[in-house]
Amino acid sequence: MSDATNSENAELTEMCQYVLRNHGKRIRPAMCILSYYVCGGKDAKKAIDVGASIELIHNATLIHDDINDQGDLRRGAKALYKEYTIGKSIVAGDYLFALGFRLLGASTDSIIDYIVDAASGLAAGEFSQKKYERNVVVDESEYMKIIGGKTARLIECAGKCGSYLAHSDAEDIDKIGQFAYNAGLAFQIIDDVLDVAGDESSTGKRVGNDIVEGKPTLPIIYAMEDPVVGSRVKEIFTNPNSTYDDAAECISLIKKTDSIARCREKARAIADEAKASLGFAPDSVYKRSLIGLIDFFVSRDR
Repeated sequence: MSDATNSENAELTEMCQYVLRNHGKRIRPAMCILSYYVCGGKDAKKAIDVGASIELIHNATLIHDDINDQGDLRRGAKALYKEYTIGKSIVAGDYLFALGFRLLGASTDSIIDYIVDAASGLAAGEFSQKKYERNVVVDESEYMKIIGGKTARLIECAGKCGSYLAHSDAEDIDKIGQFAYNAGLAFQIIDDVLDVAGDESSTGKRVGNDIVEGKPTLPIIYAMEDPVVGSRVKEIFTNPNSTYDDAAECISLIKKTDSIARCREKARAIADEAKASLGFAPDSVYKRSLIGLIDFFVSRDR
């Protein structure tokens, strides 16, 4: 991926390298490649290219997401716009997005359709999250729709692309897609748990961000239902001037409820549902790796 970011503009190349150097877990390429092998693929070169394409598109959206949320840190380093400027970072995000599609090369219409559909779903999910900022009427069902768009759709896309490249039939592509989509939901639920129960030195993100930014996450939604502390959690969550000190108070209140335990239980239930979708695939090291991946999602602390 690093080679693909070379530009005639040295600073633009430097910015892209900055983003990729501080890389995350690279879940989407892993999902694409493992799904390819689970479905019987033999030579993963094309799956690697498509996985890299999806990862570039994902990183492009993170650049814009940090600007939108005014986040300070990404993966333990300064957000790109904090290191450079907002204007330049918007362009860098656009550039990575375009590079993602360029990496697809002569991909079939189906692959392109999967990616375009996922990217548009991601935008819709992010828009819904902004729409519902500091809104106490958001329930678990609406939350699932939001994270389904902003997180799960692109992971689903990676799984479907890998399966398609292995020449799977439509039914098996859908089953891999169901696995990957649910894996994405489980991943995001735990990501939101870590915003209130994580260690900044491990997560690379400031704890309490979602509270300060007014994002309706599942730990907050569950905590607002608590008969003892729910009203105070709502008060902090709906306050547009909430600070990180307020967030710290809110986190201490959330930890007095069963919210975090319920979130982890929900993520485990979704993970179990995901694993059931893999019933069609014969046992292999690749299938076990996919199962191990989702087990990591629900047990992680970073």
